[in-house]
Amino acid sequence: MRIISTCVVLFAIAYASAEKRFLNNFACGITSTIADSIKAQLKIDEGYKTVIYRDSKGYLTFGIGHLITHNDPEYGKPAGTHVSTSRIDSAFQSDFTAAVNTFHSIFPHCSSLPREVKEIIVNMAFNLGGGLRNFHNFISAVNSHNWSKAADEMVDSAWYHQVGNRSVRLVARMRAV
Repeated sequence: MRIISTCVVLFAIAYASAEKRFLNNFACGITSTIADSIKAQLKIDEGYKTVIYRDSKGYLTFGIGHLITHNDPEYGKPAGTHVSTSRIDSAFQSDFTAAVNTFHSIFPHCSSLPREVKEIIVNMAFNLGGGLRNFHNFISAVNSHNWSKAADEMVDSAWYHQVGNRSVRLVARMRAV
């Protein structure tokens, strides 16, 4: 009986956590359709690797651009170690949720932004994490709905030169808004 009670409590906690993530996504107007679109693009931009590898900066990474930290079970394992599909999916969902939450924390009015802008900024947040907060002029341009200036600020960053075609494509999309 105690095991069943524990399982019920754990299920309730997991459900509440998933519901909170969904509500945070929905609060920004990130519907499941928009989320699926962003995730599909991230899979292209980040790639999909079933082994631990070193990213362009030499950091150990796996799956869809998941940077391994000391909190990950993969921490301390060498490059080339296999990672299961379910683990990759779990890490990707967590990283995606973190990107949406970063987006929401920087742009609390995010639900009023055009879909294209949401997709661009969540993609950037996935790649940059909290570093997106340092794009002060970009943030100001987005808050002013000045998409051309936002695109200029994207180009005027080290990030633009570090991520190759991804940045060129995202800037073109921002200019087209």
